[in-house]
Amino acid sequence: EELHGEKLDKYLTEAHKYNIKEIIYINVHCLLKKYRDEHPEWIQLDREGNELKAYDVHFFNCINSDWFNYFLNNLKKLCNHDIDGIFLDGPVIASNGCYCKACQDKFFKLYGKSIFDASHDEIMLFKVDSVTEFIKKTNQTVKAIKPDVLIYLNNSALRADVTGNNTRKVEPYVDLLGAEGGFIWVDRNTSLWHAGSMAKFIENQAMGKPTVIFFAGDHKPHSYFMHTAAETKIIYAQSIANGASVWYGIHGPTWMMNSPGGKAAIDMNKFHAANEEYYYKTKPFSKVALMWSMDSANYYASSVATSDFTQEQQVGTFTRKKGNHYKAFMGFYEMLSRSHIQFDVIDEFNVKDGSISKYDLVILPTCGCMCDQTVKGIKDYVKNGGNIIATYDTGFYGPKGQYVGEKRLGDVLGIESADEIVEYKIAGTAYQRVKEDHWCSQGLDSTLIPAPTLAIKTTPSSGAEIAAIYLDPMEGRYVALPDNGYTGIIINSYGKGTCFYIAGTIGEYYNEKTHPVIRQLVNNIIRKLSSPVLDSDTLGSVEFVLRYQNIEDDNRKSRKRYILHVINMTGDMGRPIEKIAPLYNVNVTLYLDINVNKITSITDTAGYTEINFSQVGNEVKVTIPKVDVYEVIVIE
Repeated sequence: EELHGEKLDKYLTEAHKYNIKEIIYINVHCLLKKYRDEHPEWIQLDREGNELKAYDVHFFNCINSDWFNYFLNNLKKLCNHDIDGIFLDGPVIASNGCYCKACQDKFFKLYGKSIFDASHDEIMLFKVDSVTEFIKKTNQTVKAIKPDVLIYLNNSALRADVTGNNTRKVEPYVDLLGAEGGFIWVDRNTSLWHAGSMAKFIENQAMGKPTVIFFAGDHKPHSYFMHTAAETKIIYAQSIANGASVWYGIHGPTWMMNSPGGKAAIDMNKFHAANEEYYYKTKPFSKVALMWSMDSANYYASSVATSDFTQEQQVGTFTRKKGNHYKAFMGFYEMLSRSHIQFDVIDEFNVKDGSISKYDLVILPTCGCMCDQTVKGIKDYVKNGGNIIATYDTGFYGPKGQYVGEKRLGDVLGIESADEIVEYKIAGTAYQRVKEDHWCSQGLDSTLIPAPTLAIKTTPSSGAEIAAIYLDPMEGRYVALPDNGYTGIIINSYGKGTCFYIAGTIGEYYNEKTHPVIRQLVNNIIRKLSSPVLDSDTLGSVEFVLRYQNIEDDNRKSRKRYILHVINMTGDMGRPIEKIAPLYNVNVTLYLDINVNKITSITDTAGYTEINFSQVGNEVKVTIPKVDVYEVIVIE
C-alpha cells in the first residue's frame, strides 16, 4: 500500500475511463530474498529444516505462518481501491509438505501428534485443508469489503493434490476457475491435447462458473523465448474451443510480442473478439465421458503433469504392480480425439451425484482407487442402462490406496477373481488375439495385435463373453508364439447396461506406443456402446469440438445453435510445430438432436462464407473447403 497505493488509484482512474476492468495480481506462493531476510519464519522448510526455494532464487512462503496476517492486512487495504478482481498466484505447499514451526504447531493441534510422524494421507489432507482455509478466509475478507470483486487462482488440474490445491474444495470460494494449461514445455514428449484436456476438466468442475486457461506466450522454461506461431494458435484454439477464456502473458520485455508467436496471439485475440457471440454460454455436445479420478491421482500411481510448480514424479506406495492413472487418462484422451469422438471429462463427484446418467458411455482408465459411494454410483449407472469401459485394476483399491480386491466391482466387470499380475518385461513379447468375425475386430489389420505390457489374469464370471485372449509372455521376440493365454477382454451385461473390461493397461500402453490398431479397437468399442455424434474421414491430427447454445429467435422461441470447432494440428511431425499443412475438402457428418429443426445455414466464421451441406433428419453432412489452423463452423 505504501509503495503502490497512490499509483494504483491513478492507474485505475485512467483504465475505468475506457471501460477497462482491472484484476490485481497477487503472488501468494513465493517471496523475494529481502522479505525472507526480514522474516525467515515465513519460509517453508523441508523435513531437515532446509528452506524451500522457488525458481531457484525466491523462497516459498508458508500460508500457515504469520505471513498470512501480513497478507490479509495488505488485502484489506487493496480492497479500499476501485479494483474489479483479484488473481491469486498460488498458494502452494511443497509436494512433500512443509515442516516450519507454524506447520508443526498447527498439525499437532489438529492431529495430536508430531508432523514428523504423519502418514502420506495425513500430510495430503493437511495441505489440502490449509489451502482451502486460506482461500475461504481470503474470500470472506474481500467480499466483506467489496462483494462484487472477482476472486480466482490457478487451480490444479489433471494432477495429484501435490500443492494442496483441490479444485473441488476451493471452488465454492472463487468466482471462476483457471488452470495453467498453457504453461507448456513443448517438446516431443508433450501431448498435442495438453491445453484442451485442462479446459475440459475445469469446465466440469466449475459448476457453471466461467473458466480460463493461463497461457504463457514464452516457451517454458525459457522466459525470453516465444512459442512458434503454430503452437500459439493451437494452444489458444484448444482453450477457447473447450469453453475457456484465455489469459495470455509473457515473462520478458514487450518487444517479444513482435515475433511470430506474439503476432499469432494478437490474431487469435482479434478473431475471438470478432466472434464473441459464438463462445458465450456454450455447452459441449457429448455422449461419452472420460473419468479423471482424484483418489487415484493422489493415492494410487499417477504422473504429475509438469507445470510452473511441479515436475514429474510418482505418488502412491507401490505394494503391487500398478498402472499409471495419468498416462492411462491421456492415452484414452488421445485415442478419443484422434477418432473424432466427442467426449467430456468427469470426476468422482459426477459419479456420486448421478449426473453421469446423461452419457451413453463412461470410460474408467485405470481408476484404481474408489470409495464406496463411487462404486455404488458406477453400479447404479450400469444397472440403469449405462455402459462403461474399465481397464486393469479399476476399483481394486479403496479411496486412500488400500488394496481391497476385485470383489466390489467384480459383478459389473464380469470377473470372479483376479488371480495374478502378468508383466511383459521384454519388448515385443506381448500379443493378444481378438475374436475373429467379432464386431471388435472390424477394421483391424489383423486379429493378432500387440497387447499391453501389464495385465491381470482373471477368472470370468459365468455368462460373460470373452472378446480377446492375451497370450502368455514370450521368452524373446524371435521365438514362436505361445499356445496358451488368458482372458484379455470381457463383455459383461449388468442390469440394463454393459461393461467392457480390458484386463491390461491399454491406456498407458497407447500413451507410450500409439499403435493405430489399439486405437481402432477402442474406437470400435466406443462406437458400439454409444450413439454417434460426429464422423470424419480426415486425419487424426484434426480435433473436432462440437458445442451448442440455447438462443431465442425473433419470436422468442428457444432453439439450439451448434458451433463446430476444428483445430488442425497437422504439421512438422514433431514438436514444437513450426508450420501447419492446410487441409482441403474435409468431410464431416454430424448427428444432432433427434428433434433438431431444419438447418438453415452453415457458416465458416474465418471467411464468413456459406458452406454447402445436406440434411436427412438429424444427420447433417458438411464438406469444409479448407481448414487452416483453426476454423469455427456455425450451424443455425
